[in-house]
Amino acid sequence: MYRLRSLALILLSILAVSRPAASADSRAFVLTSDYFSGGLRRVSLDTRTVLPGEASVSEDAVLRWYDGLIYVVNRTGPISHDNIQIIDPATLTTLHQFSTGAGSNPQDIAFASPTKAYVTRYELADLLVMNPTDGATITTISLAAFADADGIPEMARMIRVERWLFVALQRLDRAHSFAPTESSLVAVIDTEADTVVDVDPALPGKQAIVLQGKNPVTTFGFDRATTRLLIGCAGVFRTLDGGIEWIDPVNFRALGVAITEAALGGDIGDVAWNGPDHSYAIVNDASFNASLVSWSATSGTKLATVFSPGDFSLPDCELDDRGELYVCDNKFTAPGLFAFSTPNDQVLAGPLDTGLAPVQVTFDRVSDQVTSVTPFEPEAAFSAAWPNPARAEARFGLSLARAGEVRIEAFDVSGRRVRTLARGERPAGSSEVAWDLRDEQGRRVEPGLYLVRARLGDSVRSRRIVVVR
Repeated sequence: MYRLRSLALILLSILAVSRPAASADSRAFVLTSDYFSGGLRRVSLDTRTVLPGEASVSEDAVLRWYDGLIYVVNRTGPISHDNIQIIDPATLTTLHQFSTGAGSNPQDIAFASPTKAYVTRYELADLLVMNPTDGATITTISLAAFADADGIPEMARMIRVERWLFVALQRLDRAHSFAPTESSLVAVIDTEADTVVDVDPALPGKQAIVLQGKNPVTTFGFDRATTRLLIGCAGVFRTLDGGIEWIDPVNFRALGVAITEAALGGDIGDVAWNGPDHSYAIVNDASFNASLVSWSATSGTKLATVFSPGDFSLPDCELDDRGELYVCDNKFTAPGLFAFSTPNDQVLAGPLDTGLAPVQVTFDRVSDQVTSVTPFEPEAAFSAAWPNPARAEARFGLSLARAGEVRIEAFDVSGRRVRTLARGERPAGSSEVAWDLRDEQGRRVEPGLYLVRARLGDSVRSRRIVVVR
């Protein structure tokens, strides 16, 4: 049985991402690009200054750190690259460079060990398993069963949690300008057996985790306190139909939306998890003007706009372990790297001149790997409304650790109850609650703000929803 519940019985109550509790990050590594050429620069976190030296990389790349080395995933850009480049962080010299297959368009790399890595390839249906010391192919894992009609699942970002590798599958329609199809998925790979995990054996065939949103575009985040993953789904660009979603990596299930794009104010571009009460996201409005915003998963609301340089100019933001948020601003005029203080969102440094415009930043710690988890099972969860704003219907995710009494009601801004959506005993597990946006008499409610309150046993959870025509 591939379920992580069995793993939970042997894990101790140790919960940590692969980094020490004390500040260990000392350097930031920054990918730069002018869309014709690319570079790699280093930044001292002690002095917040760009260090001398530069490595040459592709104009369209992804950066990862593992086992003391820098791994650059050189994607298929205007100039074809399709390789993994391994760089010495001390000298910025290229130690090795291995092909991922001509035209494969690699997107990410994740590690099981120093001699075993996984590479997502956007143009293929096979996940590459390779030895990063010599570039040899160990095997490939077919994800074709999760593809849409064009036969390609559009595999993107990854994260490893213990032995389990989580792979985001965008599932876009190439015949229609890469529009999202009916669903996006997260496939789970057993890195010990190199096989696809069936997350729902009750259904025929092998199943992946089905996301509520579509088109997952961000890296995965990890919440240590609850052992949950997060990922941002952009949906259709210039349409506020996406959000940041929770995933349970212990029981292999989606847990609903932490916050919607409508609440954030734009298409999701990136997420930096800093805790349930004050995290960050990059969003782009309908005119493709970028902003860095702070948000709360506790309330499902945007807190503030932290930085708004305009244009489509914020490609990445990442947190170090010093309470600092580094943000790449790649606008054409005066681009640079910024550092913000997470306690007060104030600028600490920037723009730091990185030569070419910065497009991604990471630190000298293992990227996207969780070394140990303690299962977390909330007594009850009630997700944000989806979609929000809503025109015809809204849905809410409901999750109960055990069977219990549930009462879910919708109220208008004056506090008047307009509809009881659910009432009575509910079994344990996950389900959905739908509201057709009508009152108790069957009349469509007026446009405006409503509060949906769920009383789940002894707890009360509230979610806001905006109804529009």
